[in-house]
Amino acid sequence: MTDSCKAHVNIPLQQIQQEVKRLLSRNNILKAPVPVFLIANNDGISIREAPTAANVSGALVRSGPAVFIAVNSVHHTNRQRFTVAHELAHYYLGHLNSDLHVDDDFTIKKRDERSSLAIDSNEIAANQFAAELLMPVDFIITDAAEIMPIDQEKARRLARKYQVSEQAMTIRLSNLGFLPPA
Repeated sequence: MTDSCKAHVNIPLQQIQQEVKRLLSRNNILKAPVPVFLIANNDGISIREAPTAANVSGALVRSGPAVFIAVNSVHHTNRQRFTVAHELAHYYLGHLNSDLHVDDDFTIKKRDERSSLAIDSNEIAANQFAAELLMPVDFIITDAAEIMPIDQEKARRLARKYQVSEQAMTIRLSNLGFLPPA
């Protein structure tokens, strides 16, 4: 994908999955947990942690050629990892020029309460991308097959292994058919 403007375009899940597979392959990532901070750094995107308002998780910031992800340092580590994955989605899916605050050549894509409301197609795609990146389907299938049948305790163990919340892992396992719908 490019970082050209793609204002509110519905991106098929299959395309998101392909982009994530490409990223994992290019970064030689073969197992969980996926090192999202390393992926960002490998592409020249620095991570800057700082405390912010509780309702702000992070932001993707571009100033000229410089790109960085700001992350709320007060949030739990799992939440920070999701925020980085979400902001990477905006970068890799080319969302930088849509629905942004722009001040001269300074662009910010912020992750906040609106991001999780499922009303903005870019935010929906970024959340799907983050879930795919943190819990790649191939990794989940391999790990789940080794511990079948899956119950809540095994889902908790997988959440710890993948460094995601129990809720995120439960939803992922449910979406993949390893747990009944939540």
